[in-house]
Amino acid sequence: MERILRFFIERHLLVNLMAGALVVLGYLSATSLDREFLPSIDAPQIFITANLPGASARDMETKITIPIEEALEGVEGIDHFTTVISDNTSFTTVNLYDDFDSARIEAAEVDLRAAVDGITDFPPEMEDEPTFLRIDPGTAVVIEVLLTGPEPALSEAAEDLEDRLERLDAVSDVEPVGLQDPEVRILVDPILAREHGVTLAEVIAAVQRRNVSSTGGVLESAEERRQVVMWSRFEDPADVGETILRFRPGAGALRIGDIARIERARADTGLIVHGDGRRGVVLVVDKRVGVDIIDTVEQVQAELARTPLPETVEARAVNDESIMVENRLDLMFTNGLIGVLLVTGVLFLFVKPGPALWILVGIPIVFMATLTLVPWFGMTLNLLTLTGFIVVLGMVVDDAVVVSERIVVKRAQGLPPAEAALAGAREMLAPVTAAAATTVLAFLPLTVLGGLPGKIMWVIPTIVVIVMLFSLFESFFVLPAHLSTLSGRTDLAKRRFMEVLEGLYRRALTRILRHRVATVAVALAAFVAVMGVVRPLVPFVLFPQTDADRLMVKIETPPGTALERTEAVAVDLTKQILEVTADDIEVVTSRVGHQNTTGLEKGFGEADNEALLIVQFKKFGRTHTNTQWIELLPKALTVPGDVGVVYQSEFFGPPTDLPVTVHVLSNEDEVRRGVAFEIARYLEGTPGVVEVEIDERPGTPQVELNLNYEKLALRGLDPETVGQTLAAAFYGFEASEHRDLRHTTDFRVQFDPAARGDLDALLETPVQARDGTLVRLRDVVDPIEVPSVSRIYHRDGYRAATVRASFLDSSDLTALTFAARMEEELFPRLADIPGLFVFNGGEALETQKVTARMAVAALLAVVGIAVVIWLMLGSLLEALFVMLVIPLAIAGVIVVFFLHGEPLSMFAMLGSIGLAGIVVNGSIVMVDGIHRRLRDRDGLSPDEATGEIIEAVTERLRPIMVTTLTTLGGVIPSAYGIGGYDAIVSVMSLAVGWGLALSTLVTLFLVPALYSLAGDMRRLVGGPASRIAVFRSGFATAAGRPGRR
Repeated sequence: MERILRFFIERHLLVNLMAGALVVLGYLSATSLDREFLPSIDAPQIFITANLPGASARDMETKITIPIEEALEGVEGIDHFTTVISDNTSFTTVNLYDDFDSARIEAAEVDLRAAVDGITDFPPEMEDEPTFLRIDPGTAVVIEVLLTGPEPALSEAAEDLEDRLERLDAVSDVEPVGLQDPEVRILVDPILAREHGVTLAEVIAAVQRRNVSSTGGVLESAEERRQVVMWSRFEDPADVGETILRFRPGAGALRIGDIARIERARADTGLIVHGDGRRGVVLVVDKRVGVDIIDTVEQVQAELARTPLPETVEARAVNDESIMVENRLDLMFTNGLIGVLLVTGVLFLFVKPGPALWILVGIPIVFMATLTLVPWFGMTLNLLTLTGFIVVLGMVVDDAVVVSERIVVKRAQGLPPAEAALAGAREMLAPVTAAAATTVLAFLPLTVLGGLPGKIMWVIPTIVVIVMLFSLFESFFVLPAHLSTLSGRTDLAKRRFMEVLEGLYRRALTRILRHRVATVAVALAAFVAVMGVVRPLVPFVLFPQTDADRLMVKIETPPGTALERTEAVAVDLTKQILEVTADDIEVVTSRVGHQNTTGLEKGFGEADNEALLIVQFKKFGRTHTNTQWIELLPKALTVPGDVGVVYQSEFFGPPTDLPVTVHVLSNEDEVRRGVAFEIARYLEGTPGVVEVEIDERPGTPQVELNLNYEKLALRGLDPETVGQTLAAAFYGFEASEHRDLRHTTDFRVQFDPAARGDLDALLETPVQARDGTLVRLRDVVDPIEVPSVSRIYHRDGYRAATVRASFLDSSDLTALTFAARMEEELFPRLADIPGLFVFNGGEALETQKVTARMAVAALLAVVGIAVVIWLMLGSLLEALFVMLVIPLAIAGVIVVFFLHGEPLSMFAMLGSIGLAGIVVNGSIVMVDGIHRRLRDRDGLSPDEATGEIIEAVTERLRPIMVTTLTTLGGVIPSAYGIGGYDAIVSVMSLAVGWGLALSTLVTLFLVPALYSLAGDMRRLVGGPASRIAVFRSGFATAAGRPGRR
């Protein structure tokens, strides 16, 4: 190793070229990185959607959902699956094991497709096969464009803008919400149809036979070839009314227009979109894989600006994710710059300008070298990538400070520059490498934490590990060469105030060592007090919430309410919200027809009595936070008495559910609903629990037509024919289509709306029997009105209900503690009900998984750190001295969070585990100094040994203080949001910064006390009093350390 060190020290040009190349490569890499808010993750979820037009939710469950779920049971790798069943649609979410990588997810998708493809008992009227969707981690919604105005100008403008945006290079997809496909409705008058003896099936067949085309062949002659084509398609969709149904003797042709009204319209998807109370369309824009989010938004904004719009239509961008990305990146850069300035100030305060300057030069070299590898690890420039750089900002100079300090000492002892650089680097190789290794080992297990949180968080520890490795490289192969160029002695002397500080420390340490037993006892008592008293007072929250800029308002009108009335309620509440929140509001968009906060891009409704308002607040300069508005809005809004309203803030973090999420599984409807209501009552009676809701709700009252099978057989009918007639009468049947270059227009045959609201008219519907006679529905069915649900929920093949709730910010409740409380107080009362399964999910379950994984990562980190220290020091006892700093540092973190009123969180835990590898660095340097001082010096009296210990640790005071203060300076701006606040970075910076600061006190005073106390114990048992174990590891020998001073 000495030869390698000397090689670089003697070749300044090579070192400078190498450093310059790293800086240039890093810059080129940084400028090509994609920017985004959070890392894209490959979520282990696959979505299966199946449609059966005209089918009720119960029909969908029996005919579609159950066969699909039975097929899923044989597929490996499924953690659980859920299905939401509504009229016409079955939507299954398959959750794979959350540690699956992309390859295993793709393999599972293949197995799922094969399983579903093998289903042979789907109903014959199901025209389309189930579709599979797996979200591409490289694509993301980056911006939405809201258009408002009257029809038909609104739809025409939306279609034009959709086409324009889809042609942009950076855009992968544009999903229109609220823009329905054009269709021609053939609205049959049932009275006229009965008078003429026409059934819906006959109308459908007539349209299908008329709207055809065919190529017959080719006419060939000696001179030419001509193709023969039969063309009978509608040139104008409105021409469908002229289609002949039959000829009547003496009355001429009976046309479709004689019994039906032809209407151009848009498909009825059960969904209405609004913007600030006006009918609208939202275009949801996804970026392409590997394209920068900010560049994508700029392209969209530019295209929007140059697109001509009708005077009656307005368009504007909403939910612009690039604003948040730019803000967070600017925030991180600002805090990072402030941190660099603080680190610079600390260095120039404690170190003379020459060495300090070369130490600072190492920061861009190390960071740029790291940036060269960032693309190779599949990382982008995002919040967590920059968090990793900020966390390690102060640490990046730690190795360089220790190495440079030792080189300075060697210069002060009179060695020539090159020899001083070599001797200092060689002497510090073992302790500095060990110190860097402990930091790497602390963060390394966090890179493979697993689960969805681990798939997001891994970038932080990965950045730290890479930076620390490059820092080690720079400290031994670049910095010594630079320091060897310094000439003269002026820059190598200690500053006067440092000499005064060392004198004060020496006197304080002398007193501490005189009372070392009491010092150790006080430290242990403080640790016990913190863990026993303070720790229970600090709650744990999985993800700290930065104040979101979107608020979700869920509206529910009574079951059976028409969509138009729900729309009116939504519009009224929208206008009230715009007025109340005038100083903070940006826009209010709505989805009338569903409340799915995770499916805002859905193009169809689920329940006519549901609506969702998306309240988009200003991103900056607000007067109230989301939490404050949640408390203010219920008091300020006037809501009809029969309308339910729930307010929910947008959630930040990996996909999870609300803090309180209780799943109730039972195929017995009365049991399941009764237990769900009992849980809801329990939650409503608990102070601090708010926004209690049950997903399984009463639906539109249902008229059940019970078939009389004897009459069916007698009349020559079957249930399938009757069912198809009913579906066509109400939902409509897509008989054919008309295509042009831009649109596909469906021909939908159904009853006139006036007839669809009358049960008597329905029962008069004629159905054609096998012998051609017409039979009225009332002759073969018995109508019964029964209750229904708006949607049916399944979980792992069982019917399910989920009870959800949130906590007031002012309460001391957390997901984990409250889940434990329910398992103790509530769940035992439900345990004896047959066929019932009740369990916690959502944030509580995710918290349990995360804490378990964190515990394993912490154990691996501590074991790895202990082994490195033991190998380096060659003494288990000395390794224990160093390791004792870790639990005391964690206790310090708990005190800091308690004093700041912050809950512990996943990112605080990540910072604390990483802190374990950082805090031991100062102890390693200190113990190494003591070790070197006492090596091979047997026979010292207790007082002499104490004096040597004091001198050894005093000599290490400056590097320990500099490394602590530089680390603290690097993270303090982010901890307190000096350049802008972010909850993730803040809690992590608090843990690292103040945890290190408090543990430094332990290093400076407790470690020497423990060392002295160990000597006392050895003398008591008769062992050598003054000899401390020497380096015996091959690691230390390989460093080339001389045998004696």
